[in-house]
Amino acid sequence: MTIQLLVIGPAGSGKSTVGRQVAARLGVQYIDGDQLHPRANLDKMAKGTPLSDENRDEWVGNILDELAKGDVVIGASLLKQHYRQLINRKIQQVWFAQLDAPRSVLEARLDDPTGALFRRPLLTSQLAIFDPLGKQEPGKRIDATKPVDELVSEIVSQMRAELGISSVG
Repeated sequence: MTIQLLVIGPAGSGKSTVGRQVAARLGVQYIDGDQLHPRANLDKMAKGTPLSDENRDEWVGNILDELAKGDVVIGASLLKQHYRQLINRKIQQVWFAQLDAPRSVLEARLDDPTGALFRRPLLTSQLAIFDPLGKQEPGKRIDATKPVDELVSEIVSQMRAELGISSVG
């Protein structure tokens, strides 16, 4: 069975760290969702400017293109349910692992100078538009304050159980 996993959540939730390790455990490619943004989006985010829905359209299209190739883990915020619904309509076996952490944890992680592209100013705008993973969406909300090894094992186990995959990880 093809692996099409999206590790999602706001800035600082650990998408890249966890996503890379899940991909390694599964023996598939990892792609950081920031790499799928057009240059103009990266420039806006670097300046601390939140993206609009219009800005994200090409990005979501690029995510869909990568998922369609199969056997991939992508770390991407995908904060709005309508983006995830679009992806789920086009990619039938996609699974979402949403990393949840309290705002204080996210802020502390973003204060780390070795952290992600996003910084604190963008976190507020992300949390304002965030639609948590719904019960009807394929995937699971995961406590991102756990150690990374636990998160990886939990994601692989949950995905295996929900998609009926016996040969994962």
